Amino acid sequence: MFWPFRRRGTPEPPPRPSVDAASIVRRARRLRFRIRPETVLQLAGAYHGARPGVGLTFAELRAYEPGDDVRHIDWNVTARLGKPFVRRFVEERSFVLWLIVDASASMRFGRESQTKADRAAQAAALLATAAIHNGDRVGLLIVSDRIELDLPPAGGVRHLSQVVRALVATPTTSRKTQLHAALTRIRRSSRRAMVVVLSDFESEEPIGLWRRASRRHDVIAVRIVHPLEERLPDVGLLMLEAAEQSGRMVVDSHSLRRRRSYARQADEREQAFVRWCIGAAIDGFRMSTETEPLQTLMELFARRAARRSKP
Repeated sequence: MFWPFRRRGTPEPPPRPSVDAASIVRRARRLRFRIRPETVLQLAGAYHGARPGVGLTFAELRAYEPGDDVRHIDWNVTARLGKPFVRRFVEERSFVLWLIVDASASMRFGRESQTKADRAAQAAALLATAAIHNGDRVGLLIVSDRIELDLPPAGGVRHLSQVVRALVATPTTSRKTQLHAALTRIRRSSRRAMVVVLSDFESEEPIGLWRRASRRHDVIAVRIVHPLEERLPDVGLLMLEAAEQSGRMVVDSHSLRRRRSYARQADEREQAFVRWCIGAAIDGFRMSTETEPLQTLMELFARRAARRSKP
């Protein structure tokens, strides 16, 4: 896909500056500053109400007492010992949230602090904070066409700081995208989890691999889009550059035919994402870079909670 880069005749943009330790700290603080206490409480409640049930864990085996649920009788032990025994279960409190964040070159599109990568990091930080506030564990996978960073699931304030720092400081070694590279890591997790994928989904992803993942885990795909990727502005000649490939081209944005073609291709990408989500049995949502991530996440969890409440 080609994306607007600069007007023809303007100088080449400066190279991306290296990120030093002080810059990392400043960016992490800015990201943490966006997560206000009232926001955390609001999102944590919505997240908790929309997450899937985590089931029961075996606690102990004991002799049957009047009033025990006969469905919990362990018939093998009962037959062996000659008197009834029941299994006692407790509700699992800890839940795992996996965050898969796209770090490919196409995610860098947008103006300062509102690139697709910025919005993905903000959404991931909000989700991590809400999950840890609820006592859940959070794992983070930053992915290009390989796993750039693997932060195993954990809880607590210290781990949240590690997640935020990783979101702003992880270097990327590849420009391309293969989100399914993260599935190898998640398959090693023995417990059912919620998996949230934050990406622009510009690359084709294998439906079969994601469908198998969705059978075991609750997978949510959040497609992050920028308005300029959907509608070409009428501003004259534009130099366009491929985000994840080599190549540039000049287009005349005055051309109505060109603008309609550009919009049609954007609509086709959106429809392809919807079909992919349906085929992979994944919940798909759209997030615009022009909208605060909190708003999108609240709407996402509200829709999921409404579906769960239906008989």
